[in-house]
Amino acid sequence: MKAKTKKRYRRLPFVLVLILLMAALIISYWYIFMRQNVSTDDAYVNGNIIPVQALVAGVVVKVNADNSMAIQAGRPLVEQEQNLIHQQLENSKYSLAQAVRQTKGQFADVEQIKSDIATLQAQRRKLQDTFDRYQQLANTGAVSRQQLTDAQADIQVINQQILSNQAHLAKVTALIAHTNIQDNPIVAQQKSNVIANYIQLKRSTVLSPADGYVANRSVQAGQQVAAGQLLMNVIPLNDLWIVANIKENHMAHVRTGQPVKVTAHIYGNDIEYHGEVIGIDAAGGSTFSLFPPDTTTGNYIHIVERVPVRISLPAQELQKYPLRPGMSVTVDIDTSNFKDKPLLQSKVSVNSASFTTSIYQQEVENATHLADQIIKDNL
Repeated sequence: MKAKTKKRYRRLPFVLVLILLMAALIISYWYIFMRQNVSTDDAYVNGNIIPVQALVAGVVVKVNADNSMAIQAGRPLVEQEQNLIHQQLENSKYSLAQAVRQTKGQFADVEQIKSDIATLQAQRRKLQDTFDRYQQLANTGAVSRQQLTDAQADIQVINQQILSNQAHLAKVTALIAHTNIQDNPIVAQQKSNVIANYIQLKRSTVLSPADGYVANRSVQAGQQVAAGQLLMNVIPLNDLWIVANIKENHMAHVRTGQPVKVTAHIYGNDIEYHGEVIGIDAAGGSTFSLFPPDTTTGNYIHIVERVPVRISLPAQELQKYPLRPGMSVTVDIDTSNFKDKPLLQSKVSVNSASFTTSIYQQEVENATHLADQIIKDNL
C-alpha cells in the first residue's frame, strides 16, 4: 500500500506540469486566435511639431522665447536687425511717390499736347485762308509771287509741327492708355515694391504661428541667420494623437471607429485614456523607408510588417493628464464590432487650430493701405 502511494506522489509533479502546460496552451490560443482585442506597446504620442524658421536673412538682435515656454499665436519669438530692410522700404516709398507724380505729369502732358495741336490747327486754317486769298489776287498783280510762295511755306511748316505734336501725343498716350493714375503700370510696379518691402520688414520679426510650447530652440542673439533656417519649434499640446504600429497579421479586424483604451508610461496603468481609431495608414511603414524592400528576386526573408494606426485622444483627458509627442503608450483596441465597420474609412480631420495659422492675414492689407496712402498724398 505504501509503495502505491509513493508511486502516485512521484507522478503528481508530472501531472501538475502537464496541467500548467495545457493551461498555457489554451491561454495562448485564446490570446492569439480568439481574443477580440488587439494590443501593442509599439505606440507613441504624436502631434504637429511646427517649425519656426527665419523668413528673411539677417542678424538676430533679440530672442523672446526659450524651451518649455508657453506662447500664444502672433507673439514675437525672434527679432532681427531692421536697418537695411527699413531703408529699402523707405526707398520704395520715395519711388512710388515719384512714379505717381511722373504719371500725373504724363496725363497733364497729354492735355497740353492736345491744346498745342488745336492751336497749330487754328494757325493752319488762318494761313490757308491767307494763301487762298493770295491765289485769287495773284492774277491781278495785287500780290507778288513771293508772298504766295511764303504763305505756302508757312502752311507746310505748321503741318510738320502738327505731325510732330501728334507723334509726341501718341507716345505719351501709349504710356497712360486705358489706365488712371492708381492702376498705371509704373505706379502699380512701385506699389508692389512697397508692399513687398513692407512684408519683408514685418517678417524680420518672427512670430509664433500657433499656441503651444517652445522646444528645440537653436537660435542665439547676434547670430546671422538665413531665410528658411530653423530657429525653434512650437508644439501645440492640446491636439495630440497616438500612432500605434500594429502587426499586419493582427490587422484583420481593426476598423476605423473602434474604441481604444490607452495607458501612458508616464502615468502607468492607473490613468486610462479613452480613444478611438480614426484612420489606418494607406501603406506599411517599410514602404517609406530609405531602402524599401525589393522582393522581385525571390531571395528574401519575410518579416511581419507593421501598419500605422491613428488613434484620437480626448481633449478633456489630455487637459487633465497632459502628454507630449514621442512618449510611449500601450493601446488596446476593441475589435469585437469589426463586422459593423467599413473596411476603408477615415475620420482624420485637419480642422483643429494646430493645422492653420492666421498671423500673416493682415500683412498685405496693411501694406496696401500704406501704399494707397502714399498715392493719395501725391495726387
